[in-house]
Amino acid sequence: MGVFFAIATTVSIQSTARSQGKFKNPTQPHLTEIGTIESIPTQITSPQQFKNPTRPHLSEIGIPKPTAVETTQSQISQPQISQLRLRNGQTFFSNPPRLARINASQKQARVPSTYEVTLRVPIDAGQPLKAVKIVQERNLETVKFDLNRSKAFAGERYAAGSEIPLASVGGTSTPGEAMVVFAQPAQPGSTVTIAFETNANPEAGGIYEFGITAFPDGESGLGQFLGLGRISFNSSSN
Repeated sequence: MGVFFAIATTVSIQSTARSQGKFKNPTQPHLTEIGTIESIPTQITSPQQFKNPTRPHLSEIGIPKPTAVETTQSQISQPQISQLRLRNGQTFFSNPPRLARINASQKQARVPSTYEVTLRVPIDAGQPLKAVKIVQERNLETVKFDLNRSKAFAGERYAAGSEIPLASVGGTSTPGEAMVVFAQPAQPGSTVTIAFETNANPEAGGIYEFGITAFPDGESGLGQFLGLGRISFNSSSN
């Protein structure tokens, strides 16, 4: 019963009811569904398809029932990590990372800027943090990220701590989207800041929203949507 409760709680957690639109399940996408990996199809699924979009049931999103769970213990490092894994190999967070901050280094229109996303990985996350994706919500303009310049750092601010090596940057991406994959996953209890570089801020000012999804370690990690961060930009007339 304890394992069943942990999984049901994990799947039901939603930071927001907003849809990410491009995954089979927008609040729990697979790491293999991300566009930076070739030949993996993406499908649009709306949260409205669930009876309760903020708390979908396992049976509604195609995940095996909780009886198909295997829990193994890893002694990799402190804190001890409980490797939560479904029988089909999918991994998930027992307590997902928290979106602590999102900010832009420049707020003026049409100038290059760095969008900083700070995440806190709880001590009881159950899995290390392997990858992070940012997706802009629809607006008057769409930001274009410079994927080759993405970076990550330990701590609360850009370059405040040691740089975290990335295993995957660059490649092709849909406008308004970017993703980083850590060479070594960020362990539970740590804080990381990801720097997504943009070619230019939007010319049309106002508030722009960006959805953040975190992926646990494992090739078939179930992504957890962490919520929307807002950045307010100045218009070109200001």
